[in-house]
Amino acid sequence: MAAFTLSPATSSQLRSGNNGPFLPAQGLMAKSGCKTQLMGRDRAMKVTCQAASIPADRVPDMEKRKLLNLLLLGAIGLPTTGMLLPYTYFFVPPGSGGSGGGTPAKDALGNDIIATEWLKTHGPGDRTLSQGLKGDPTYLVVENDRTLATYGINASLALAHADLDDGKVVFVPWVETDFRTGEAPWWS
Repeated sequence: MAAFTLSPATSSQLRSGNNGPFLPAQGLMAKSGCKTQLMGRDRAMKVTCQAASIPADRVPDMEKRKLLNLLLLGAIGLPTTGMLLPYTYFFVPPGSGGSGGGTPAKDALGNDIIATEWLKTHGPGDRTLSQGLKGDPTYLVVENDRTLATYGINASLALAHADLDDGKVVFVPWVETDFRTGEAPWWS
């Protein structure tokens, strides 16, 4: 590599009014490979440097350059991957837990809805919003005989099966004919 050394400023240069703490380039003078000229009364300095050639034995060969590139890639890649995976995982919605299990219904606080506890606090004809399929708001319907209806009504009026799994309410997509209209489901 081409290198040159700078010599420290002389005491007369440091005492000069033009040299202050914010003008460090004027306080140092280049020694080898550079020519300096002081011009006129303003004492402006002109520095000219020429690039020196590097001997052929000092240039790294292609194998060493490839190795250094791989080391750099590894040094940057491992921490980046370590930070990128949790960041990406944050945007993946929670899974349903199984292929046919459905999505557990959640209350306003995000807790699973247990049918017996729900029926203690919700009377006949009650329709309360819960978190349903894909996190959409879904009404959980209590029948007049104080049992849960076998369906939930999405806020956009789509239907979902409301099943019980170990006492917990689970929503499963409705793909059958809509019992309200007798037509095929428009939401599936």
